[in-house]
Amino acid sequence: MTDIAFTLTHSTAGSEWILDGDDYAGLTWLSDTPKPTEQEIDAAYPLAVAAKESAEAEHLATITAARDHAASLGFTEAMLAAMYPNLAP
Repeated sequence: MTDIAFTLTHSTAGSEWILDGDDYAGLTWLSDTPKPTEQEIDAAYPLAVAAKESAEAEHLATITAARDHAASLGFTEAMLAAMYPNLAP
């Protein structure tokens, strides 16, 4: 079963909708654009997953590069953790 909310959130940026429950019957489309069909949402799901995974990998690569650069400047993991607690390894 496709995660409709996830798919719409990641594939129809700027669109407005309400999802009552987790199936297509509960989707109320509020935007002026045409409401996507259930088949269109199903087809968009793997693309949304791939885009999310790609963005997460890119983010991790950026953090890793920043950590490597900081280490080359003499910053320790303890220093980085103290300065940026939300960027734990």
